[in-house]
Amino acid sequence: MHDCTPAHGDILELSGILDAFDEGLLIVGPDNRVACINKHLRHLLGITRDAPAGTDADRFAHQALIPRICGKSGRSEITAFLSGRTPVADFPCVMRLPDGGEGRFRCSCRAVHDGRLRGSRLVRFSPDTSGPGAVPVSETRAFRVDGPGRGMDTAKRRRIEAILRESEDRYRFLVENLNEGIALIDREGIVVFANRKMADIIGYSIAGIIGAPVYAFIDEGSAGDVKEHLQNLGRNMREVFEFELVRKGGGRIHTLIATTPIIDTGGTCRGFLAGVQDITPLKQMEAKLRESEEKYRSLVELSAEATLIHRDGRIIFINPAGLKLLGASRPEEVIGTAILDIVRPDTRDLIEAFAVRDLQGVETPLAELLVVRLDGTTVPIEGRGARTIFEGRPAVQVVMRDISHRKQAEEQLQARNRHLLLLNRIIGTSASTHLPGELLETALSQTLDLLGYDGGAIYRLDSGRGEAALQCRRNMPDACLELTETVFGRSFADSIATGLPCYLEQNRGPNTPGSRLLREFGFAALACIPLVVESDVVGALLIGTRGHGFFSRDERALLEAVGREIGAGIVRGMLYRRLEVANREANLYLDILTHDIRNADNVANIYADLLIDELEGEPARHARKLKDGIRKSIEITANVATLRKIQEGRDGLARQNLYDVIRGEIAHFPDLCIRYSGLPVEVFADDLLPEIFTNLIGNAAKHGGSGVEVTVGVDDLDEETVVVTVADTGPGVPDDLKEAIFFRFEREGGRRGSQGLGLSICRMLAARYGGRIWVEDRVPGRPGEGAAFRFTLRKAGRGEGASA
Repeated sequence: MHDCTPAHGDILELSGILDAFDEGLLIVGPDNRVACINKHLRHLLGITRDAPAGTDADRFAHQALIPRICGKSGRSEITAFLSGRTPVADFPCVMRLPDGGEGRFRCSCRAVHDGRLRGSRLVRFSPDTSGPGAVPVSETRAFRVDGPGRGMDTAKRRRIEAILRESEDRYRFLVENLNEGIALIDREGIVVFANRKMADIIGYSIAGIIGAPVYAFIDEGSAGDVKEHLQNLGRNMREVFEFELVRKGGGRIHTLIATTPIIDTGGTCRGFLAGVQDITPLKQMEAKLRESEEKYRSLVELSAEATLIHRDGRIIFINPAGLKLLGASRPEEVIGTAILDIVRPDTRDLIEAFAVRDLQGVETPLAELLVVRLDGTTVPIEGRGARTIFEGRPAVQVVMRDISHRKQAEEQLQARNRHLLLLNRIIGTSASTHLPGELLETALSQTLDLLGYDGGAIYRLDSGRGEAALQCRRNMPDACLELTETVFGRSFADSIATGLPCYLEQNRGPNTPGSRLLREFGFAALACIPLVVESDVVGALLIGTRGHGFFSRDERALLEAVGREIGAGIVRGMLYRRLEVANREANLYLDILTHDIRNADNVANIYADLLIDELEGEPARHARKLKDGIRKSIEITANVATLRKIQEGRDGLARQNLYDVIRGEIAHFPDLCIRYSGLPVEVFADDLLPEIFTNLIGNAAKHGGSGVEVTVGVDDLDEETVVVTVADTGPGVPDDLKEAIFFRFEREGGRRGSQGLGLSICRMLAARYGGRIWVEDRVPGRPGEGAAFRFTLRKAGRGEGASA
């Protein structure tokens, strides 16, 4: 940077103000050259050419100033001051004016000892108003004396001087406190004045700026622009431009500079006034804004989502993705199009309402609708609008995405759900019904309803006679059997016996036999699916559609799966019927066996009693053992018969008088000590209820010995349930067997057997009646003192019924 030395160019700074004074001013610099002559003094002296700034002061005084002063004393005073012999002078004088008249003035001469103008000398010619009748000269802004005693009064002059000083102070305060840098530069590019804000902007002190060339505050690359500006000052043009200045330390700042030439009365440019604003923050904001706009534009231009902007109902912007969505190749094909023209008529009211809300800044929901492309086709989209500013005016920005793939996926998912539902229903139907007719009719109805086909039929094939018989149909012609026979070959049965599906579709050709059949049926496509049972074709499923002329791969796979499931249902029905036949046969054999064994046991039991009566000693003991074996056989036969009744029982539960059942069973054990306590109560059961008491009391008699005692009791468990207790004084049941004894028949020692069959029957019957059975110690904590078997039964309230 250049070193700045003090200069007296501040006079240039004040020239505009000095020219406004109503008194003549002459400033002589320390170098004894004329620094400034204001406009009023030039007028008084009749100087019309360029101001003689830089002229030697003595020469100027003898040639232009002293000849205008009338009176020897006045000439002597001004000469002594300008030559430096006297530091101060103050005297009245009369001056000859350019129009030939004379003016009375007071001349004040002072030397400046402080400030930046130190060493300069100031000569001031003020109109003298001390004499009476002074008249101001308005045209020349001087004072003309037509006679003695005429001029401006002292009070008025002092008032004008005060106003001028106040104006100057106001001007300096304004310049120093402006939020804008102010600088005065002369024609050579030297800074002759700078305010505080200017110093703050470029980081120098005021003293460090004044006297320095402007090139000290710019980079080398911009020096040519400054030189050109200085050379063009003669054009007297005010200019505003942006410029980059260099701060102290090398930092760069962006500024906005307004330059105004300073022109003297002769029309010569003496320099220029520069107003400087620091716009670095603004430039930074502009850079960030440009960066943000560029990011936004890149995002919009490269986005895969369609974006458009509309205003006043017309599209004014669209990105490439939007052009692709609408089927356009150039923006001109879309710009200017009405926004309502790209949606279907049934959604235009909705779009208008959303546009109003968007412009108001109200958030609108995400909407799904169909957009109309340029070629008239539609595409499903999902989009939303929002308020934006485009080219300085409010508009609506809409972001859309093509959801065709999602819609297709949703439709495929819905179709697969329908397919799965159809298969589940057909599987459920085939599992719940064992009637072939019901299965076929239900399967056909479900296939047509869930898949949306227009008609269908199911045929059964009689393999013995080689014929097909219609089992069920819906929306099929009456003569469909005859027509299908003419198409599928020599006979319909021969055609479907191959086990392969057959599809008739319109796009196979108009003159094929299949096409003729489709025309007769009124279908666009027809599917024939064989029903296979155990590798044999037992029938066919016929499905027709009018909606489209072919069956897709998924549809074919589903129909074939339906055919397989119907075949599986037919197999299940056949197996069920076989099982029923086998069950009836098994029950028949069981009835025969139990009946004949029971008869044989009864006869053997009679002979055993005769032997016991006739024999003594060891033969009699053997006869008693024979009788015990016969008794076990009778017990086993009775239990097997009971199990058969439980398994095949289909009758519902009914009211049973529990008191009568218990009293009847007690009567079957006359030799046993049995005590019974309980009130009469009705429960839900069937005619097998006595078997529970028979087994429990019989077990007590068998395991308790001759002295065993049995107690039967009935108590309320709650309002809906009673608990029945059969307790004995026998050996009891160990804790580790209290649960297993009810399952010993099903698995005893890892093998099935008849031991414990009675208690297993008791458990099955208790569960059948909606209760449960368990065993406890008759005396809590003392298993050896007997067992207490308890089971629950449901009360039969008044007017209530029960089912199995």
